[in-house]
Amino acid sequence: MNANTSPSISVVIPSWNGRMLLEEMFPALLAATNEFHLKTGGPWEVIVVDDGSVDDTISWIEAIPEKNIKLITRRRNSGFALACNLGFSACRYDTVILLNNDVIVHKDFILPLIPHFADEKVFGVTFKALALDQLTFCNGGKIGEFRMGFWKAFRNYDVTNGDWRLAQGGDILYSFCVCGGFCAFDRRKLLEIGGFEPMMSPFYWEDVELSYRAWKRGWVIHYEPNSIVYHDASTTIRGTFNRIRIERINTRNRFIFMWKNLHDPLMLIMHLGSLFLLVFQSLITFRVAFFLGLWDSIRCFPDIVSKRRSEKRAAKVKDGSIRKMFSEFKGKSFVSLK
Repeated sequence: MNANTSPSISVVIPSWNGRMLLEEMFPALLAATNEFHLKTGGPWEVIVVDDGSVDDTISWIEAIPEKNIKLITRRRNSGFALACNLGFSACRYDTVILLNNDVIVHKDFILPLIPHFADEKVFGVTFKALALDQLTFCNGGKIGEFRMGFWKAFRNYDVTNGDWRLAQGGDILYSFCVCGGFCAFDRRKLLEIGGFEPMMSPFYWEDVELSYRAWKRGWVIHYEPNSIVYHDASTTIRGTFNRIRIERINTRNRFIFMWKNLHDPLMLIMHLGSLFLLVFQSLITFRVAFFLGLWDSIRCFPDIVSKRRSEKRAAKVKDGSIRKMFSEFKGKSFVSLK
């Protein structure tokens, strides 16, 4: 972002049969974008990607008089990753904010994230999410941990007090990954890296995979605790897909992430050892969804190998360096693990 120009934002909202959710989220979102424009003078746009809905989402959006709201429609449902990528390609402004259609934003959530992108190394920023009661902590920064042959990406942390920047003299709040439901990206870097991995459609792990590629290219991801949203996790997924289907997709995408992006020989050996153990355990416990997901990932193997080569060529940071960095970071005095 050019320091001499006003900041500018594009908000992307993928939505599938989400008319009721959009109606709930839009008042707070428009209040936030108007607050952003009032305080910075910067332009903004909201892009809703309707992913093959059969409800009245399209007519509802088209009836909104606000000229900065744009609608992209798909005839058939393609899933979160592809819908987001379509929205990303339509963005005009420097900072891209990605929101689920079931996220309610705080009026002042935009301004705290903007300064992060003055740093040329910043790829993305993830927000703090509270439950809809606006009190219960749900999501913060993410600590990446490589254990038992897999990256674990879902351990949250928050800061111990609101004055951590002064107390720590410039320490940065890193995050292993953005949370795909509420985060922001540098548009140029997002388009350069190609957005979410299409193989991971319709959902799960695409935000972790994208973030890991960014880390390996030498970029960084920050956590901004003052950018606050309110969220009831996985509303659309839980209401649409059964448990076996969800576990199957989760398993497939977890393996796609690992096989495509893990290049360190020792860490890869550890992963393969854990994979054999998982197969044995799943045979004993008759985890059908695991084997379906494993088979789905094996079927993607030609594409995985091809993209693995590309990512290996593009990588500037080693897997082990990322592992060491987060191992040290979680011991910082201001980091409160959740």
